[in-house]
Amino acid sequence: MKALIYRMGGLGDSLLVYPVIEILKKKGYKVTVWGNPEYFRLAQIAGYCDTAIFYQPGENFDLKIFFTKNKEFFEQDKNSVFVDPVVQEKIWIVKHYLKSLKFENEIFSQTLTLGFSEQKCANLCIIHPGSGSKRKNPEINFFYEAEKIIKSYGFNTLYLIGPAEKEFSKFFKNSVYFQDPVEIAKTILKASLYIGSDSGVSHLSSYLGVPSIVIFGPTDPSVWHPVGEKLWILRNNSCPPCFPDVCPERRCLQKDYLITELRQILKNLGYRHYLNDSFNYP
Repeated sequence: MKALIYRMGGLGDSLLVYPVIEILKKKGYKVTVWGNPEYFRLAQIAGYCDTAIFYQPGENFDLKIFFTKNKEFFEQDKNSVFVDPVVQEKIWIVKHYLKSLKFENEIFSQTLTLGFSEQKCANLCIIHPGSGSKRKNPEINFFYEAEKIIKSYGFNTLYLIGPAEKEFSKFFKNSVYFQDPVEIAKTILKASLYIGSDSGVSHLSSYLGVPSIVIFGPTDPSVWHPVGEKLWILRNNSCPPCFPDVCPERRCLQKDYLITELRQILKNLGYRHYLNDSFNYP
């Protein structure tokens, strides 16, 4: 049996359909993904899909699943299933996908296992300050202060910078630039803690099983949170989600509130605070 999955989008969008791909593979399908091959390379490494392509395949499939609102652009036949990629109710998007496909009772992995042999650094915290939309990012001063707090718990910090965050490299000297999701995954797997905005990289960190603190602002974490069991959401819930029509105040990302909650999460996780975090950054 052969199955085709169509999903265009960013890294986070792609990762959120991995559970569907895994379920199909378990059902015995040879799975081809039509999307951004770069973002589905990890699914191939994990053994979830066989082929990832950017163009429309010419072969026939026993099942075709299209994550799109634009049915009119695709051939529709008895083997085609269309799933709205934007949920219309307050439900986790992965559950929405499974419900749409009648996969509600199927089991999928909470951790993406890649088989890489990266050595874990016990005191490394990776910080990813950006996302695909600047409206979802905290102010840069938040990361200055968050870094002080993280270091006060004995962590070394490393900023992970991608194509959407090139401008951040001039603010953070302790940063590395990656574009390839495979190399990003290998780097994240070295960390013992991760902190980042609502981004594809944060989705990847949580899915890889690295303890991840993810900052949500105008987007709704109840709908868009990553896959993973070691995930802590940092958000001011007194400010309702408003994405994509983001309010100018962005109270959901107010720095003082986020810093207070970050301290509480680190305390709840049992990290030992033993350094003075009162020194100043420029």
